[in-house]
Amino acid sequence: MLLYLAPGAAAQAFSAPFGLAWTEVFVFLLPAWAAAAGSNLRPRQFLLLARRPTAGQVLLGLLCGVAAFPVANGLMAISSALLPESWVRDFDLTRLFQGPPLERAVIAAVASLLAPLCEEAAFRGYVQGALLTRRRPPSAIALAALLFAVMHLDPVRFLAVLALGALLGWLAWRAGSLWPAVAAHAANNGIGSAIGLAGQVEPMPAAPEVRQALLLAGAGALVLAFFAVLYRRATPAPPSPDDMLARLDPADPSVRFRWFKVPPSLLGLGVLGLAMLVVMAVFMGAR
Repeated sequence: MLLYLAPGAAAQAFSAPFGLAWTEVFVFLLPAWAAAAGSNLRPRQFLLLARRPTAGQVLLGLLCGVAAFPVANGLMAISSALLPESWVRDFDLTRLFQGPPLERAVIAAVASLLAPLCEEAAFRGYVQGALLTRRRPPSAIALAALLFAVMHLDPVRFLAVLALGALLGWLAWRAGSLWPAVAAHAANNGIGSAIGLAGQVEPMPAAPEVRQALLLAGAGALVLAFFAVLYRRATPAPPSPDDMLARLDPADPSVRFRWFKVPPSLLGLGVLGLAMLVVMAVFMGAR
């Protein structure tokens, strides 16, 4: 949260596309990878990136993400109708797609391709994985989804992101792999980005549009339930959380985080990220 509020916010203030990409890599992906490595765990395995799902699991994950989009839209419509109009204006994301065409295209690409991988590695990989070693799956999935929603710092989209986070957590847990959740996240963000690029996003739904959104959300929920049943059949036996705990150093049984366990290459990448941020600040200041 501190990384997101301080350097992440600064990076996005300097440049929307650069800042978004910088935040995904240096606030979400790199810290999750370093935290796993510093805990004497193999990052790819702990973050659920090593296990290959079947093509059917990935496809069903993607279809779940598509079906979840109208559901999330309906929840956001409810929030927009209940919250103060000033809040809805202040947290309107359509302004991200009001810049030059190249900037809009880069933002859409980052949101649709880079963000799903980085955010899933952080929340469904590291956070949910750590929780699964201590709590039952429903609790771990719910807590990770709550942290995911809180991290967005967006009251208008809070319910929508919370529901989406729970779905993504369930997809990752059932398969023991991050990739179906990444596919679902990419589908959801991709649809939103495509609508934003087309200029079809309304900042605040009117009452009739709220009703339409809720009807569409109901239809989406039915379709989502159908795909979820198919996905459950395609993932009959979720792996044990112990499968994630492969040690980098088998001779060391501890999984307590220790800084000296973080590889120098990861620390170097962190320094590089800070240097990039400083260069961007100087460049923007010069302008």
